[in-house]
Amino acid sequence: MAYKYKNVVNLQGPDEVVKAALFAVHDPQHGPGSIDFGRITPMPPWVTAGGDALREGWCRENWGVAENACGLAESAATYDGGETIEFDTQGGNVRELMRKLSMMFPGSGLTVDYLWASEDVGRDSGMAQFIGGEQTYEYIPEPGSAAAYEAAFDIFATGAEDHGLVFDDTLGTYRYGGQNLSGNNLLKHGEESDGLEE
Repeated sequence: MAYKYKNVVNLQGPDEVVKAALFAVHDPQHGPGSIDFGRITPMPPWVTAGGDALREGWCRENWGVAENACGLAESAATYDGGETIEFDTQGGNVRELMRKLSMMFPGSGLTVDYLWASEDVGRDSGMAQFIGGEQTYEYIPEPGSAAAYEAAFDIFATGAEDHGLVFDDTLGTYRYGGQNLSGNNLLKHGEESDGLEE
């Protein structure tokens, strides 16, 4: 099973544009603070009716991951009404989809700041910014570097100790130094998630 990713999207621009964008992408079943990838790039009916393999292939090609966003009930429950939403994905980030989101309100000044981190902490994390379909910034630290771990800590709002990690001066990065003390479901490198709850 693929790793779970935490995704954070912050929208900048005129208040009315930000509100319109958040409304445009929210999942009606879960409400404000959620996201439905199909509201950015809709899935054609022939794909919906075409079976699991066809749907998964279409999703990977058009959304970047094999299924829609996960953890939407929690996303909506923790949403504070501001410009930032959080959601989970399975198996990867959705940078291309966030680029498309930045194109939904042409000429409006909408800026999409997108951050992601794998639960395989320190292996895949980064940030990209999009304005009008153009990528204006990208930061993807080298996997296993101190910067990659620290980017993931910021995104998960955790510290090294929450993942059983300690900084090793000799290595210049983090290493596992014991058990995960936080009791959360974030994984040590090499372990895999057994799935997500919606």
